[in-house]
Amino acid sequence: MALDRCVVVRLGRGHLGHSGSVSPPEPPVLADRPKARRERRMRSLAFAFRAVGALLVLLVILLVARFGLAWPPAPRTATRPASVVHPLERRSAAPVSAAVVYVAGAVARPGLITLPAGSRVAAAVTRAGPRPDGDLVAVNLAARVEDGEEIVVPMRGTQAAAARTAERGQRASGGRRRRRGAPPSEPVSLNRADAHALAVVPGIDAQVAARIIAYRETYGPFAAVDDLLDVAGVTEGSLARAAPYLRP
Repeated sequence: MALDRCVVVRLGRGHLGHSGSVSPPEPPVLADRPKARRERRMRSLAFAFRAVGALLVLLVILLVARFGLAWPPAPRTATRPASVVHPLERRSAAPVSAAVVYVAGAVARPGLITLPAGSRVAAAVTRAGPRPDGDLVAVNLAARVEDGEEIVVPMRGTQAAAARTAERGQRASGGRRRRRGAPPSEPVSLNRADAHALAVVPGIDAQVAARIIAYRETYGPFAAVDDLLDVAGVTEGSLARAAPYLRP
């Protein structure tokens, strides 16, 4: 009897079977279940917190994007831009230091001549070499040259010289010019008409008529009416107005 009690004490929670053998103790299943439930609950709560945090971050981003785009920008104070001078404007504002003129007519060396700005017509004619048959009285030698100007020295005793002399007289009398009459009833010959006959043609004034005479005497007769475009001062518009009243 004492021996059986000792066996029971040593075996602890073991118990005897029907055959008198000792069975091993049962695993503590009931004691571990609460702990497992707590761990699963903690994992579920952690996942829920992470999901809620992600949703909150996404909601904040959407709100910032929604109201940030709709919010009007802060007004900017208008600042006056500094004045910038374009290089071309600076170049055009600078004074012209030279003038290029074209001298033609009764001169020994017709062509382009470069003179200092503010030079007189006399300097250009001297550089070109006036011929003895040139009528310098018909040219205003005291006038100042302009860049791109054409200076024509007519031959003495020609119609161009008379036309230029009459033009100078009109300028000296206050710029009054004769009123243009009716257009010619018949085409005017470019190679035979004088300055007065050419000046009544629409699109041709006294100055252009004098240039036509000088061009004809320098380079020969006109082969066609369109050759007038080679004369300084004749444009396509003026040629279109004058062409119906002209012939070679």
